[in-house]
Amino acid sequence: MREREAKLVVPDDFRMPAPEDLAPHVSAGAAETVEQGAIYYDTEDLRLTRSGVSLRFRSDDGWTVKLPEGRTDSTLVRAEHHFAGEPGSPPSAASELVRSWTRTEPLIEVARITTHRRRVRLSDENGRLLAELDDDRVTGSASIATKTRFREIEVELAEDAPAKVLNALVKGLHAAGARPAPAMSKVARVLGEAAHRPPGLADAPRPPDATARDLVRTTMLRSVTEILERDPQLRLSDDVETVHKARVATRRLRSDLKTFRPILERGWSEPLRSELKWLGGLLGQVRDADVLLESLTATRRELPDELQTAGDGLIDRLHTARAHDRDALLEALRSLRYARLLEWLVVGTNDPGLRPGAGAKRADAIVGRLTRPPRKRLARRVERLGRTPTNGELHDVRKRAKQARYACEAVERITGQRRVAKRLAHFQDVLGRHQDAVVAIAWLLDASRDAETRGDEGFVAGQLAGILIAERGRAREQWRKAWKRAR
Repeated sequence: MREREAKLVVPDDFRMPAPEDLAPHVSAGAAETVEQGAIYYDTEDLRLTRSGVSLRFRSDDGWTVKLPEGRTDSTLVRAEHHFAGEPGSPPSAASELVRSWTRTEPLIEVARITTHRRRVRLSDENGRLLAELDDDRVTGSASIATKTRFREIEVELAEDAPAKVLNALVKGLHAAGARPAPAMSKVARVLGEAAHRPPGLADAPRPPDATARDLVRTTMLRSVTEILERDPQLRLSDDVETVHKARVATRRLRSDLKTFRPILERGWSEPLRSELKWLGGLLGQVRDADVLLESLTATRRELPDELQTAGDGLIDRLHTARAHDRDALLEALRSLRYARLLEWLVVGTNDPGLRPGAGAKRADAIVGRLTRPPRKRLARRVERLGRTPTNGELHDVRKRAKQARYACEAVERITGQRRVAKRLAHFQDVLGRHQDAVVAIAWLLDASRDAETRGDEGFVAGQLAGILIAERGRAREQWRKAWKRAR
């Protein structure tokens, strides 16, 4: 469930205006009074609260995890996820959902909050629910802060209500004397100053005279942020695009560490690249199945109607294999090895392992030294190709093109040049279509030889392979032209 809400603070003697005075065409239902007791869990250094995440058990609705999706000065948008379970230790599913924030740190109880709530539901002229207006008197205690009492007005928008309703209600409350809350959650106010420290990943500013250390941190920050943000999405849904973006971020980061190898300590960067290869392999198994499914599904549409059913049988078999690969990925995401990798990435982004003296060098003085080797390796590899390169040779060229492209993109803020990276991306895409066809043909060949494959499925596998062989041929005709532009 998606939560859109605004929080405002008011003095104890604040008089709540009538709802119809806050916004036009709004009517109020009967007021309800409830008493809520909540226990909040976080790491000792408050990694969840500092990032706008919360994990709590509340007396009226059990276990809830709230993940931030966006915010303005007065409005917070969060996704709510509820879990069954008794009070005590958080359910494993809830703990896993916040793993990209907690990483290797255990969850502990950090605060207890009691809320005396006066709740009013607001509707439009047709009786449609628009929002809930809560007048909360809060008492909170935490081991790291003094006992806190405050009064807070919370306006939560109904799921299908327009945002302008929330804006109008907040504007009306401001006019009555309410002010934006100093924190967007009750627990952050209760925990005090420690909850307002920056989250785990520190921003990497890019001054005009950026150093090599600034360059490494900025480049790592992009990919590590992507990996951390995709983690809960990987657990919550089976979205194809989420897997794709997580895999790209993992591969890009591994490639960037190779680009920066001349200025990094090998004892720091190479073990990290090895762990990223492990994670990338697990994501790659699922992503490769997605690409293959997309390719075969599209190719199947070109078959005659009488062959469609046999084509469906082959695709169902691929779905089964993909489900197995996804289970393996989810099992890895629950492992201590993965949690340690996330911790390593956050710590390493904030303080990368640079060679002595390398970090202080001006970034613009070393970009050529960093990007020239992968571009030269690519050029030499293409030059050594014969007139009819093998599938494996073209795949190797594609991997080298990706490394050269990522290297150019890593320094493009310093160089101001994007043209080379764009042309390398096009060259890589052409070879990518070739490789996708190669992989699909190989899978179909294996499927046709499988003892469980029926005769009609084997025949259809051959038909599909024929279509893909033509696609592979078209990519072979185009790659040299794409290389000339990139070269």
